[in-house]
Amino acid sequence: MISLIRITAENFDRFVQEILAIERVSFPSPWTSEAFREEVQRSFSSLWALTDNQELVGYICFWALAGELHLMNIAVHPQRRGEGLGRMLIDRMITAGICEGIDCVFLEVRPSNTPARKLYRQVGFREVGRRAKYYSDTGEDAILMALQLNSGGNTGTLTTVYTLS
Repeated sequence: MISLIRITAENFDRFVQEILAIERVSFPSPWTSEAFREEVQRSFSSLWALTDNQELVGYICFWALAGELHLMNIAVHPQRRGEGLGRMLIDRMITAGICEGIDCVFLEVRPSNTPARKLYRQVGFREVGRRAKYYSDTGEDAILMALQLNSGGNTGTLTTVYTLS
């Protein structure tokens, strides 16, 4: 059974090692345990775990700040990619934004991350700019993408509202 679980300071230790394992195989410069711990302590940050039969298979971290959402981090275990799990995580973020009356979501993505860019476009994100040499590990630019939520832009892209724990 697939579940979405909000990660808090209280349950962080239960999930951190599984999050870090996925993080390390997903990114050239992975976040540390302390980076994730700081996120659960921020009032404007949300960290959610996606589990399947109590095994963590993905996570998403996003900020709700100044009337906008900002996708900070998302990853799905490599063996579980292509199953729609990334879409479930993004839908969780979009649902949070709609419930809070937020109008726009922003994210940065590497030009070389073709699968992520494809997913974001399928959800309705559009390229709105570039951040030169954004990724310090490779010097790669970031593509800035945005999704309109409540202003007649793209609320219809939400496929499902999931039951959350």
